Amino acid sequence: MTFAANLKADIAKSYKASRHKLGWRLLYSPTHVLDHADVAFIGLNPGGNGVDSAHGEFAMESGSAYCLERWGGKDPGGSILQQQVQAVCARLKVEPEHVLAGNLVPFRSSNWASLTDKRGALAFGQSIWTRILERAEPRIVVTMGRDAAKQVSRMLNVRNIERHPLGWGSITGLRGCYPGGAFVGLPHLSRYTVMTRAASQPGLGALFRDL
Repeated sequence: MTFAANLKADIAKSYKASRHKLGWRLLYSPTHVLDHADVAFIGLNPGGNGVDSAHGEFAMESGSAYCLERWGGKDPGGSILQQQVQAVCARLKVEPEHVLAGNLVPFRSSNWASLTDKRGALAFGQSIWTRILERAEPRIVVTMGRDAAKQVSRMLNVRNIERHPLGWGSITGLRGCYPGGAFVGLPHLSRYTVMTRAASQPGLGALFRDL
């Protein structure tokens, strides 16, 4: 079996054995990003109340879900979160479909609080992404949301962590380094639209400097 096929089988097996009932989703980009990607973008887990048959499960056939899919009744790529992630890609000068974009925990829940067995789900997600990141070897890893930043920074052994205010009350972003690359932790971009907010640009400049 290929690396991608092994991952898919492992996720499907874990999902079947779990109490999760709303489906799962791993990547928002095609499988080629597993072989190499300069940039990884990792959120916590897929949201929603069920599977959309028009959306990918393991990965996209082509393109990026952040550009091509309809979310929340918007035009393709037109939801707030999609536009914010597109802005991350634009700042890093990378096409979205070439970004290793996905969910740390592949199991869907309407919100993180309602996910069953969070500890087990996180442990499984970390085991999957340890394999993925070792293979893809991204030089930049960006996370979205506090919980994803906490888990991924531990996985990568991120050091020299800096906090930079983002012009939105007490909200900050994280910048650090890990062996082989740079780490950036952003707030959840569906709630904090910092990528396109004028007041956030100085802080973003510090987070994304030299990247």
